[in-house]
Amino acid sequence: MPEITPQDAGTMISEAVAAAREFPRPIIEDVIDPRDATAAPVVISAHGVSKVEPSIFDAYRVNPLARIGTAHLTTLESFIDHTLRFQQSNSAIFACDDMTKAKLTTVFDYHPPVSDLDEARHLRHRAEYAFPFSDEWKAWNEQNAKPMSMADFAAFLEDRVIDVVADGAPTTDAAKDFVKAVGGTMASPSKLIELARNLQVYENSVLKEARNLSSGEGQLTFDSQHVDADGKPLSVPNMFMICIPIFARSPDFFRLLARLRYRKANNGVLFWYEIWRADLAFEQAFNAAIDKVRTETSLPTYIGSPEQ
Repeated sequence: MPEITPQDAGTMISEAVAAAREFPRPIIEDVIDPRDATAAPVVISAHGVSKVEPSIFDAYRVNPLARIGTAHLTTLESFIDHTLRFQQSNSAIFACDDMTKAKLTTVFDYHPPVSDLDEARHLRHRAEYAFPFSDEWKAWNEQNAKPMSMADFAAFLEDRVIDVVADGAPTTDAAKDFVKAVGGTMASPSKLIELARNLQVYENSVLKEARNLSSGEGQLTFDSQHVDADGKPLSVPNMFMICIPIFARSPDFFRLLARLRYRKANNGVLFWYEIWRADLAFEQAFNAAIDKVRTETSLPTYIGSPEQ
């Protein structure tokens, strides 16, 4: 490696100083949006142009420039109270009617009903209420359409028999029409418990032969009939009614019709139920909540979600 002389070192230092003097220092300038003359500070350096993050000023402000953030409320009453506290003349409420993620959202700084861009808002101050389902709703829906043994079905009913309606009469026109169309017979709470504890099913099967005389083709079929211990045809109610709140902490209860099912298995009898049109009860409860919010806040309410 060649030896660097003092003269060479001096030359290198001079060249480095000269290069540093020629290298552009970073400067801060304002760039102007030609559409509305908004000024934005940027840093201009040898590496190009980069923006100055507005958040660097936040720590030095006595008060924030605007209300920003989303409050998450856990009761409908708190959502209404919070909305009343912060609502403005142009605030709006959006209601998501998806059963799996139903919620209400208040956008306090929503756009006014004009087309002028000068009046547009940022939509950054919000309140949300996610509808929580009641324990009763979750319990009945969790076991819906799932076959259970007699013991499991009896245990389930003993825990939830308080939800079963004694008279069992449907109240909506749609439910009445359905019961009439399928010839529904309603079971009382005590009858359900009795069935789950004591039902014995015997199956009589008769082999039948059908033959086409012209072609000689034959067909064998089994005709099965469920009977009780005395050999009499079983008469089992095929429906029952429950009355439960849809949402947690709600004072409103709704009647849901359930179809009672059973089948004979090798080790006994399997029971299950199928809730009929649970979506109708959800819509009733959801719409009642929206009506309450609309009445108490006097804000426009839209079904859907706000702009992001």
